[in-house]
Amino acid sequence: MTSIVPASDTGQEPATLGADLDPVTFEVIRHRLWAINDDQARMAARLSGSPVVYEGYDFNAALVTADGRGLYTGVYIMHHGSAMDDFIRRLLADWPADDIHEGDMFFTNDPWWGALHANDGILAMPLFHSGTLVGWSGVVMHDDDVGGPVPSSLHMGAVDRFQEAPLLPPIRIVENWEVKRDVERVKLRNTRLPETVALNMRARVAALRTTQQRITEIIDQYGLDAFLKVQDGLIDYVERIVRERLRGIPDGSWYAQGYLDDDGTTGTDSVICCEVSKRGDSLTVDFAGTSPQVAGPVNCARPAMEGAVVGVLMLALCFDLPWATGAIRRIVDIRAQEGTVNNATSPAAVSMASFQATLHTQDVMASAVSKMLLTSVEFASEAQATWAPGHPGAQIAALGRHGEFAVGTITDTFTGGGGARTFADGIDTGGIYHSMGSRLANAETVENRAPFLQLYRKEMCDSAGAGRYRGGVCAAFGSVPHKAQGPVTLLTVSSGVRMPAGQGLAGGAPNAAVSTTIVRGSDIWSVLRSGHVPTEGEEVDGETVEGLPPKKLTTLAADDVVNSVTNGGSGYGDPLRREPSAVADDVRLGYVSPGAAHDIYGVVLDDGQVDTDATAARRAALRADRLAHARPVRPGQQTLGRVDTGDGLHPVADAVEAVQTHDGRRIRCSQCHQDLGGYHEDYKYQLVYREIPLTDLTQLNRLCRGEEYVVREFFCPGCGTRMVTDVQHRDELVHAESRFFATDTDGEA
Repeated sequence: MTSIVPASDTGQEPATLGADLDPVTFEVIRHRLWAINDDQARMAARLSGSPVVYEGYDFNAALVTADGRGLYTGVYIMHHGSAMDDFIRRLLADWPADDIHEGDMFFTNDPWWGALHANDGILAMPLFHSGTLVGWSGVVMHDDDVGGPVPSSLHMGAVDRFQEAPLLPPIRIVENWEVKRDVERVKLRNTRLPETVALNMRARVAALRTTQQRITEIIDQYGLDAFLKVQDGLIDYVERIVRERLRGIPDGSWYAQGYLDDDGTTGTDSVICCEVSKRGDSLTVDFAGTSPQVAGPVNCARPAMEGAVVGVLMLALCFDLPWATGAIRRIVDIRAQEGTVNNATSPAAVSMASFQATLHTQDVMASAVSKMLLTSVEFASEAQATWAPGHPGAQIAALGRHGEFAVGTITDTFTGGGGARTFADGIDTGGIYHSMGSRLANAETVENRAPFLQLYRKEMCDSAGAGRYRGGVCAAFGSVPHKAQGPVTLLTVSSGVRMPAGQGLAGGAPNAAVSTTIVRGSDIWSVLRSGHVPTEGEEVDGETVEGLPPKKLTTLAADDVVNSVTNGGSGYGDPLRREPSAVADDVRLGYVSPGAAHDIYGVVLDDGQVDTDATAARRAALRADRLAHARPVRPGQQTLGRVDTGDGLHPVADAVEAVQTHDGRRIRCSQCHQDLGGYHEDYKYQLVYREIPLTDLTQLNRLCRGEEYVVREFFCPGCGTRMVTDVQHRDELVHAESRFFATDTDGEA
């Protein structure tokens, strides 16, 4: 019978757990565990046969305690690792303890057991020492195809999971260190790429076997007692530091929402709503108001949703700490109604879950958490506008030049722009928010693995959200089928097409919408034969130009050129407060167009140089125009006076602050001291606002559904500073922003 090490007494003060362990030994062991986890992830990737894994780094790994508390999560696709502990706990609850043995490995691709979607297979292994279960190790990686009606297993048109790839609940696929061939045959029978999928399974197995050896070396060197104390001490240490950080943030709640466009079956758009509340040293995350689950494959199950929440909190609050999900889960209470798009119940269709409802949950959650961080002097520098929100995804399937069948992800979509920070612009083509290790494959690798010729890659002008600090620009790329044996199938699995998916922070603008267009019947081969290589889509002519919807299954002829714009980063603060010289630099570098510099940033350039007087006049005129066309958020609401006295308490947003006056705590504009209401009131409802078309942000939004979605700009009624920018359906009411919880010292009723 397997002996399982029990959980520590969590009622004990975290600072005292493992106090008798030498701190040097503690640091040595915890850093070795950190390295072991990263090594097992990278080893699996190096052995993989999937370009999206070994080039794009669509994988992760995690170490978990014997009783299912997350210990380490890797720096790759965050949700893969942050959902691992949930899978282990479910497995322990379902599988008899005396039937878990050394050399066993358990596999699942079931989203209700912990996988993000069917392609993301988890392989978890119990870690033993002298017959005692002392932990778990797991590797997740993306398999390019696991069956179902559509190559890539992302089934546009599915109405439930029975129309998608087969789901495997936890099965023992490895026994006594050997893959069980009869079980594996069931999995391989359902895939179009059996050799690649089989290689990926052996890559996982090899990595996990090495981890068992290295864990054994640690225990042999330092002893089992020290190893277990480090596990408990590590989780308690992370919990203690995060709780200390939360206690330094004012109590309150912060709200964000975003849209998931096109469910892939009926065309339905969904809204994901998130309220983050903080009291003392604990958090509550509530998704009340989120749309019901939809007919199409964009839903995600609860493990993926929780993985997104925990992942955001690790990125925001554990920036210099081990990513221990076991600590974060002690701190946060996650509330989500069953049957919603990010807490879907079986048999919902979920084949696109990992990059649809899961990523949108992450983006909305990250926006709310950043609003919270802005209120802390110490941690405001960790706040970011949304980083590469949405998903510009595409899958291809075709017969290659030698007749081999190829299915794969176009990894150019990993070139998103970073969200603006409170002290600097977002990182241009910086990658994706949920993976610190994601990479863009070389063009030659893409061309080698798929029958595609890459025409260009470029950073895209006006793709970033404007702000006092702008977001990072994204990439655009063009491709054409090349040496394919017959037509090429293209499946777009995008979001953030009908409207920008991101949220600007503190008055910054969201990123531009993503897009994919096809120039049908183009003259690309004539252009190339002439010796010219296009650097943008406009340099290729064709019979028609087709703008693809977010989800579309189509075929490409040999002369059809695909042009895609990925997802930039959103902005922070009012763009009229941006340093004019920074705008001039952006124009010179091609990141911002001269028109946007004049119309959005209010900067007048003369031969590339800032005209200081004309810029000041232009910005004054833009502020006056804002107020002339704005209206109160609540009809009939009277503008309050000024708060010119009072002691500063803490920031609220870029141009909003809380002060203590003799009449109590108030919120005011930091630029003109306009009163924006009581401390426990949402200051947004004291602002004035106007609605503008999405194309006023950037012409890259011209393919959006401008008849349905609008930009709402909220201004200080005193000085016209833009404080909030929302993208909303035009028929929706203004949504909340933030409020602080009332205290006995507020001096208000």
